[in-house]
Amino acid sequence: MLHFMVLYMSIGEVYTNPPAQVSNITRQFHWIWISPPPTDRDRRVARAMVVEAAVSGSPPLAVGGVAGSSSMGVHGHRLSTVVPSSVTGEEVNYELADADLLHKLHYLRAVHVFRAPAAFAMEALKEPMFPWLDMYFPVSGRLRRRRQAEDGDGDGKDDAAAAAVGRRPYVRCNDCGVRVVEVACDATVEQWLEAEAERGGLCKALAYDKVIGPELFFSPLLYVQVTSFKCGGMALGFTWAHVIGDIPSAAACFSKWAQLFSGKKAPAPTLRDPLAMPPSAASPASVAAPPPSVKATAAPVGDHWAVPTTRDMVPFSFHVTEQQLQGLLLSAAPEGHQQRHVVGPFELVSALIWRALAAIRGPGGEEEATRTVTVVKTEPTPTPAGLANEHRIGHVVATGGSSPGTVDVAKLAALLAGAHLEEASAVAAAALAGAEGEDVDVVVYGANLTFVDAEGLAVYDGLELAGRRPAHVEYAVDGVGDGGAAVVHRDAGGRGRTVAAVVRRGEADRLRAALRDALHVA
Repeated sequence: MLHFMVLYMSIGEVYTNPPAQVSNITRQFHWIWISPPPTDRDRRVARAMVVEAAVSGSPPLAVGGVAGSSSMGVHGHRLSTVVPSSVTGEEVNYELADADLLHKLHYLRAVHVFRAPAAFAMEALKEPMFPWLDMYFPVSGRLRRRRQAEDGDGDGKDDAAAAAVGRRPYVRCNDCGVRVVEVACDATVEQWLEAEAERGGLCKALAYDKVIGPELFFSPLLYVQVTSFKCGGMALGFTWAHVIGDIPSAAACFSKWAQLFSGKKAPAPTLRDPLAMPPSAASPASVAAPPPSVKATAAPVGDHWAVPTTRDMVPFSFHVTEQQLQGLLLSAAPEGHQQRHVVGPFELVSALIWRALAAIRGPGGEEEATRTVTVVKTEPTPTPAGLANEHRIGHVVATGGSSPGTVDVAKLAALLAGAHLEEASAVAAAALAGAEGEDVDVVVYGANLTFVDAEGLAVYDGLELAGRRPAHVEYAVDGVGDGGAAVVHRDAGGRGRTVAAVVRRGEADRLRAALRDALHVA
């Protein structure tokens, strides 16, 4: 199949009167990939995407929070857009469930680093994206808000239903596509891996850093960043809006693209009926108060979907080797009696971080805050719905007179193992009940110190390119509240654990030192 590229050199050539917010970038270049040959509709979509790219773009040195002057930073950003190979349809809307909207302020970041030679041509990387986006057509859409007038026709019953829906967001499946970002890194993959192992937090620069809004209709739901290292290695970084699916949904979606790239058959996922409205949150009379595992924002954030924080949050990563993990498991083994709950690697690693951060944040007002932590458990297999937020959410509280910073790791791990978890839909019902059409914005990751169990995902096996396995993989959450959050998943060998976290500025070095001391790392 032939594919066409359209290069727009000047917004002025597309728009007679360009919008004010994009009039200062009339000399920027932007490639739009279209397949098959462009129709009039394609040209209209392309024009919209030119403006969208201009509004959505971030300053090159700000991407990933790493300055381009650093050898580990990235530079030379070049943006393009890939759309589905076929038209989804006219006026196709993908309705969002309450569990989806519960996570609308959060994002997922998945980075896969490949050793040289892995410099695949951009054309080869983009080629399978066309059928991939046919399968996952909502990912190519753009967010809109429903107008009350669409749902009410004047009688009391319909007007009440309209008020309940309010300006509820949904995805317009208009085939605007995903954004592809090409960048370069002046380090080799080996230099990068060595620096990542030493100080961590470097994966942030390998995935495009952009939240949704403030113009919903210009904001892509997925960015794919391709980083070229000077040695010929490559990194693929995905920035995924959590509102369209959880970690297993995202991982399954990325894996489909890798299968298509490798020439394998990839069965299409089973998506929700885009025309069916998912069940709304239960009425206030039938649900309890919002659980302590999540918190509502002080005020609605509007159309700029970013978590309001009072702290500067920074990325943090750490590797727990198989040998260190075995030592933790042995030290936590019960003596002479059975444990009530099975304690595994996730609980032990999370307990180690919990205790360390509680000690760092110290007594006083922070002590009470560190007693409650949120636990998010992902399903070990991709969700049947294809795109959904179906993980479980709960919380635990460290009771007693002692601060979590002084409690034995095994006891904290046992608390985490006994966490009462509920489906995200049930948590959403409690958190969003009584909104009556008004915007209610909720923080999940970082409402408290949050631990995300992603151990069941085969993150290294899910994205092989033409038989090449990544040398390093990191799945993390972005858009994190002041409490911080940590994702725990398997390492390259499957027996150790990778921790990808977001913590407060000033905590990263102290946390690394505390973990190394606890794990007896020289």
